[in-house]
Amino acid sequence: MPAPRDHVNEIKSRLDIVALISRYVALIPSGSGMKGRCPFHKDDTPSMTVSQEKGLWHCFGCGEGGDAIAFFMKIERLPFVDALRLLGEEVGVAVASAAPRIEDHLRRVLDDVAGVYAENLRSDAGRKARQALVDRGYPESCWSTYRLGYSLPGWDQIKRAFSRHGDEALVKLGLLVQGKKGTYDRFRDRIMFPILDTAGRPVGFGGRAMSGEPKYLNSPQTPLFDKGRLLYGLSWAKERMAQTRSAVLVEGYTDVLTLHQAQIHHAVGSMGTALTQAQADLLQRFVDDVVIAYDQDAAGDAATVRGMQILRSSGLGVRVASLPEGEDPDTLVRRHGAEAMQAMLDAALPFHDFYLAQLASRHDVSTVRGKERLLEETRPFYTGVDSAVLRQDIERKISELIGLSVESVRRELARRSSLRIDEVRSEREDPHWGVEEHLLALLLREEIRWQDISDHIGVDDFSEAHRAIATGLAAGLPASDLLTDLDEEGARRASFYALAPLRIDAATAVEDAKRWMGGLPRIARRLEALEQEIRAASQAQDWNRWESLLREKEELRMAWKQQRRGIHEQEQDDQTRGA
Repeated sequence: MPAPRDHVNEIKSRLDIVALISRYVALIPSGSGMKGRCPFHKDDTPSMTVSQEKGLWHCFGCGEGGDAIAFFMKIERLPFVDALRLLGEEVGVAVASAAPRIEDHLRRVLDDVAGVYAENLRSDAGRKARQALVDRGYPESCWSTYRLGYSLPGWDQIKRAFSRHGDEALVKLGLLVQGKKGTYDRFRDRIMFPILDTAGRPVGFGGRAMSGEPKYLNSPQTPLFDKGRLLYGLSWAKERMAQTRSAVLVEGYTDVLTLHQAQIHHAVGSMGTALTQAQADLLQRFVDDVVIAYDQDAAGDAATVRGMQILRSSGLGVRVASLPEGEDPDTLVRRHGAEAMQAMLDAALPFHDFYLAQLASRHDVSTVRGKERLLEETRPFYTGVDSAVLRQDIERKISELIGLSVESVRRELARRSSLRIDEVRSEREDPHWGVEEHLLALLLREEIRWQDISDHIGVDDFSEAHRAIATGLAAGLPASDLLTDLDEEGARRASFYALAPLRIDAATAVEDAKRWMGGLPRIARRLEALEQEIRAASQAQDWNRWESLLREKEELRMAWKQQRRGIHEQEQDDQTRGA
């Protein structure tokens, strides 16, 4: 078996860090690398840099960073060995695992169950389901792409086929239901829509009834499935979303699939109308703007307003597609064609225009009471808008709606302004760049070599916080391999120094390091150690060693004075040249 370092280096050499991170974050070119919104904090502007050349990533907003393995560990919440094993499987490097994780086992079960449902769809028993899919515009050519399937009408296909895993595990995954007389299959006689995570792995299922109720049935919450943290279709849509920096948000599975079949490939589903903050934050990783295209009914309108507010709180631009009454994206495309749906998306209203139109339709603004109610309902919405430009536009449009001056509207809306929720922004302090930081940055970027400084500076000349990084560099490790030996804080520091903008030239940084690291600081550390050694020699009555140490101390004190004098003279020369 290869040694652990061989495992790590081989896996990292085969991994494409940009492709890996792009599974979770939309990346765009930036200089010689890529950048995107960090998934580990609320990132309004792309703060994460990814370098394919160095195999590193770093977020300049929250300070997280490291190599491809570190990213995978953090995003998937995996320990090192498990992350290594899973990535090894992807790139063909076998990594032994003493104890496979329960979560990995559950994932494999779900993947196998999705395979059984897919086989059912193509069997004789799936004939009606196949025809239903074709009638709705989903030809056989797309079934594999979306991993569509069919659950048999019986009560125990999954229970029997996966009995080796035990009923407890299958109930835990939401595949079986615990009844009074035992367990039975949750999904029966339904077209099955596997719900995939961002990486394209099944984590749950949605089923549409061929007959009976409920029409739609989802997996319950499980260790792998949390509907409020997932978006249906994201694993297929994220590439197009990253290209367009926009998404179309719809409600259900069939809405998503129909839009994808209509070449609207940036559509995703919230799986119901109750959009969550976690789903909005997930969208924000990939896009800047969202068009909401929920069903055009009372429930859909209310959900649209809630969704607008949640999306805006995540820093996203929001527009609303006003579909014809009684239509949803699925029926609109099937009845009127893809062009009709695209026209609706192109004509989508800015979120505040939609909101005001909804208010105007509910209140008789020809009456004083109607105007008052419109203003009362608008106030919380208005105070939650952080853009001065949008606030002025809202003021102007309400003025036109109710026939009140803009100044009067502004005054009314500003009442009880203490209700305003100020957006909390993370403070991003500029890092402190010192001599050591500049030197490490140049070494990590391979703009200088360790041999260029080794005659003057050693590993011990670095502070404790940087010594592990310096040790790896002195051993000749490239930046991507070096991170393997560092702890989490060390890896963050190294990735930051390797990728952060650098405003010093190599010659200046090396001279500064020779002056401030290899000279006086080294002498100071040795003098401090000598004091302890002299005391120890005296207590041990080792007078030969005591005399030797005293001589070394006196020599170092002379060296200290000479270096101080040299630095002072150099500073005077620098000032003279500067003058």
